Amino acid sequence: MGDGSLMTALRSLLAERFKLALHRETRPIQAYILQVAKNGPKLEKGDGDSHQTNSGRGDIVAKNASMDRFAEVLSRQMDLPVVNRTGLEGVFNFRLQWAPETTAPEKPAERAASDRAPIFTAIQEQLGLRLHAQKVPIEVIVIDHAEKPTEN
Repeated sequence: MGDGSLMTALRSLLAERFKLALHRETRPIQAYILQVAKNGPKLEKGDGDSHQTNSGRGDIVAKNASMDRFAEVLSRQMDLPVVNRTGLEGVFNFRLQWAPETTAPEKPAERAASDRAPIFTAIQEQLGLRLHAQKVPIEVIVIDHAEKPTEN
């Protein structure tokens, strides 16, 4: 079963079981804009063969990834959606490493010992790109109606 038919089946199941009704609309929301930094991108062009993106805490490795794909992966690491406004076409190979934020405050000695920069600095230094927050129109899903399912 392909992704499209799986999503169709899932929508039907949710509509039937939970009486779920929803619609899509565009709303202005706070997001991060991904742009090329002042000194230009520092990205290796990909060969376009197979694409792969792996991400973990403080690390993204991409092979033949478009900037749209990078924005999607980056969105999962950030507290806001990321919108690609780089204007860069094609695919790229790169690795981005940064110091993930922690819930506990860092001690100055620990910060000095860390060899990784915060994500905003890392994106600019390693990739020649930049992130900044701005309100932008983004398509969202609005739930119009949902019910608690009955017992089987």
